[in-house]
Amino acid sequence: MKKLLTALPPLLVICLLSLGTPAFAATWTDYNLVAHALGGIDQKAYTNSYEAFETNYEKGQRIFEVDLQFTSDGYLIGRHDWSTYAFQSLGQALTPAVTGGPLTLADMKEMTMFDKYHALEFSEIIDLMHEYPDAYFITDTKSTDKNTITAQFNEIVKLANEDPYLLKRIIPQIYNESMYSTIEKVFPFESYIYTLYQTNDSNQKVLQFVKSHPKITAVTMPEWRANANFVSSLKKINKLSFVHTINDPEVMAKYKARGVYGFYTDFVTPDDLKVYYAKKAQEAAAKSAKAAASKTSGKKA
Repeated sequence: MKKLLTALPPLLVICLLSLGTPAFAATWTDYNLVAHALGGIDQKAYTNSYEAFETNYEKGQRIFEVDLQFTSDGYLIGRHDWSTYAFQSLGQALTPAVTGGPLTLADMKEMTMFDKYHALEFSEIIDLMHEYPDAYFITDTKSTDKNTITAQFNEIVKLANEDPYLLKRIIPQIYNESMYSTIEKVFPFESYIYTLYQTNDSNQKVLQFVKSHPKITAVTMPEWRANANFVSSLKKINKLSFVHTINDPEVMAKYKARGVYGFYTDFVTPDDLKVYYAKKAQEAAAKSAKAAASKTSGKKA
C-alpha cells in the first residue's frame, strides 16, 4: 500500500487517505441487530471474546454490545460479572483466586473461556475499531455508582485518545437519568441508549426524559416492557426501540409488527433474517396464488 501511495500525485494521496476515516461508514442506526456480548459463538453466549467479535463480524453484524468490568488492577475488560457462576458458565476453572471478585488483567488474559476463547481488554477493542472502521460498540458497564461510571468512561475516552472519530462509534448505555449527565461530564458522546433493565421508572417518565435529551437515540427494553403503546409513543418522538435478548426470527417478527426497530441477539444474523422474510414472502405468495386459483375455479363451476 505504501509503494502504491508514493507513486500517486500528492493531492490524490490525501484524498485516498481521507477515505480511511470512519466518515464514510453508515451510522449505527442503519442496523437493527445488536450482537449481544459481542455475539454468540459455537452456541455459547456471554463470552465477550475476540473470537466472538471476529465470528459475528464475518456473519455481517456491525453493532456489538460489550459488557465491561474493571479488573482488580484497574483495566477495563470485556466481562459480564465476577461471580463464581460466571466463571463456571464460561468453562473457567474455579481456582483459589476466584472468590466472587475481580481478578488481575494478567490472570484474565491467561484464563481462556472453554479453553479457546480470549477475553478482550478495552485497549484491544480500540484496536479492533481501527481495524474495522464500520464496527460500532455499545457499552454495558453495569454500574450505577457515580464514581465507578466516571472512572469507566474516563478510561474509555483515554484509551480512544479522545479521538472523536472513534468515540462517535461508541454508544454508551445509561441505566438511569443521572447517569447521562455523569457521562456527559466525562465526554459529550454523540449518541446514547437508555436501557431499562435497571430502572423502575414508568414508561411515561422514560418518555419525558428521552424526549428532553435529543442525544438519546434509542431505548432498549426487556420483552415484557415492549408493548405496542410504549413502542408507538417512542416512535412519535423519533426514538428507536430495541428489545433484548431475542434469538428467534419469528419472535423478532412479532415485535417488529408492533413497531420495534431492532433487537439484541446472541445468534440471529442479518442473513438469518433475510432467509426468514424470504420464506415468509414465498409462503404468502403461494397462499395468494392458491386463493386466486380457488376463486377462478369457483367461477368456472
